[in-house]
Amino acid sequence: MAATTLSASALTLTEMSASIDACHLPNANVDDTVNALAQQGWVQAPEGDLSPEIIELLIWPQVAFYATGDTGGEQTRAIVDLQRKTVAGFAKKKDIPQSKTRILTRQIGADTEAALVFWLQPDPAQTNIICRFALSPHSLIGHTASDFAAPQVVETSPSQRFAITPMNAASLAAKIGAPVTVSGTLETQTSFPSQE
Repeated sequence: MAATTLSASALTLTEMSASIDACHLPNANVDDTVNALAQQGWVQAPEGDLSPEIIELLIWPQVAFYATGDTGGEQTRAIVDLQRKTVAGFAKKKDIPQSKTRILTRQIGADTEAALVFWLQPDPAQTNIICRFALSPHSLIGHTASDFAAPQVVETSPSQRFAITPMNAASLAAKIGAPVTVSGTLETQTSFPSQE
């Protein structure tokens, strides 16, 4: 797996290579991606309102995206508050032919991890699958002095990539005044021609 080419001193990614592969499969149906992830212990969250625990996990891939890009000058706590509302809204999203969202969780030891799976057809000829994972120290051991390290991007093919963003959970918990159990985030992206 390409992740082994990353600096071992920067992070250790474990338990995730098969989940990355599952998200990179060119599935014409979002539920095929969910089924592939189920082989790695991921379980679809029940429909309806998300539990506070799942919301707190799933905000971090969203927050990391903003914090390592353009925050618009917002402080971390403000971004976290906004993303809590955004994530809660994902659970209420209805599928449309061009956009489907699934929320998954899994237990690793005493820790819970969570994932957002987006299946998108921006035009009829192309399908994109994006998976955003909030990972515990079991799956991602990250070392960063700042709140978020710069995303480390690995291209596994011209149409497939993943990005790992280690987090400093203790520093972030102090800034938002709440526990943070996520040690980093992982985002996969793949695009492929839609099947007729």
